[in-house]
Amino acid sequence: MKNLTIARAAELAPVAVLKWAALLLVLFKLAVLIGGGIFQDEAYYWMWGQHPALSYFDHPPLTAWLQGLAGAVFGWNRLALRIMVALALAGDLAVLWLMARKLVPGASEQHFWLTSVLFLSTPMFFAVTAAALPDHLLVLGILSASYFLGSFVIDRERSGAGRYRDLYLGALCLGLAGLAKYNAAFLGVGFGLFLMLSPPHRALLRKWQLYLAAGIALAVQAPVLIWNLQHEWASFGFISGGRFAGDVPTSGIGWLLGAVLFLSPFMLVAMGRFLLARAASPAEALARVVFLLSTLAIIGVSLATPTIFHWNLVAYLAVLPFLALHFRRRWLYWAQVLYGFAFAGFVLVNYAIMPLTDVAAIRDEASAWAYGWEETSATVEAARAAHGAGFIATPDYTTAALLGYAMRDPKVTSLSAKTDQFDFWFDAATHAGEDAILFGDDWRPLTSEVTSRFESVTLLEEIPVSRLGKPLDTHRIYLGRGFLPGT
Repeated sequence: MKNLTIARAAELAPVAVLKWAALLLVLFKLAVLIGGGIFQDEAYYWMWGQHPALSYFDHPPLTAWLQGLAGAVFGWNRLALRIMVALALAGDLAVLWLMARKLVPGASEQHFWLTSVLFLSTPMFFAVTAAALPDHLLVLGILSASYFLGSFVIDRERSGAGRYRDLYLGALCLGLAGLAKYNAAFLGVGFGLFLMLSPPHRALLRKWQLYLAAGIALAVQAPVLIWNLQHEWASFGFISGGRFAGDVPTSGIGWLLGAVLFLSPFMLVAMGRFLLARAASPAEALARVVFLLSTLAIIGVSLATPTIFHWNLVAYLAVLPFLALHFRRRWLYWAQVLYGFAFAGFVLVNYAIMPLTDVAAIRDEASAWAYGWEETSATVEAARAAHGAGFIATPDYTTAALLGYAMRDPKVTSLSAKTDQFDFWFDAATHAGEDAILFGDDWRPLTSEVTSRFESVTLLEEIPVSRLGKPLDTHRIYLGRGFLPGT
């Protein structure tokens, strides 16, 4: 970063303007957290928190543990659901401040605000830190680990002996990031590859301290390893091959388009310049290795299975602290920020006021599901009482989680033919012969796999869901009589 001067930073934007931009973006984020409808996977992970375990089927356990803690402290409400997201966001900004002080000591304030506004405005980062998903903890873990590992290699190159405390703290943060999502491993593997490729740091491979650090990161994964041993490696199998199981053709184009949309063309220009520039510090070189490793791996995955835009999040976080001044031109930087403001406004309106998309035309069930659960949950509760139903079920984990969250009932379950986390909680044999209240809608109707598990299924009520006159969905409540667990 030596070649990135204070004058260059000042050319992009005055600090006072950046502070106002950051404040407005934080207010957008808080408005989404406070007023936005519940996203389907948020509800799913909340349900995990109501069933404490060493780990879970889809992801490692850190999100669920913290959601369970928040629920125990604050109750079953939106504050508890999203307070960890807000706290993690504060932590992200604190780490970016520490990074700015380390990387650009002569212009740390300017660099901090430039980077923070980029972080807050880039749609990729805005999206994953605006909901209670595992990604918000992955972000904090990766940024923290990158700070400590970057500090270690910078000090080691400057003085010949980095502080092993930073190495150990980096390993701990990396381990915690891995307890949020498995793709945190890209940073760990990238760090090892960086050491092998960097002559000044290759000698560290012979140091016992490096292997102690690796042991710290791996020890944090003990709950995940134990859970998988107990469940025939179910989670690892799901992540490595069972997530989509060839549902749709793949070409990698969908992931690429998603990356362009959620990063923006302006951000991609800065990333390209960063990758082509000469690294000004070992921390930059480390970030470049992590970016290339993760991106090439995700490109390979995208050719074999449908791949979601944020799976390469580790790569983008690794290079974020170095990107601000690679925009070089004021118009390019502010084009990125304005792009982010437009995205933030869209998200706020879409999830808090009404869907802006034609949800039926583009199959955007997530927007439709942000509305209408209050009336439905009351109707389902009344139907359960009226018919003496033994349990409540839906045909998919998404609607089971949303309905369960709305009803404040952790026992609502999914009867999907596909394995999901509900299969580890619901003991079908104990419910043999019981009646159930069933839920289906336009997006996840009752399937033959569900109806065949009952002696009869009768429609009780249909509930149209609309917002400001726009039809979104139809919720359907059924009575299933005589549950057949072995079907």
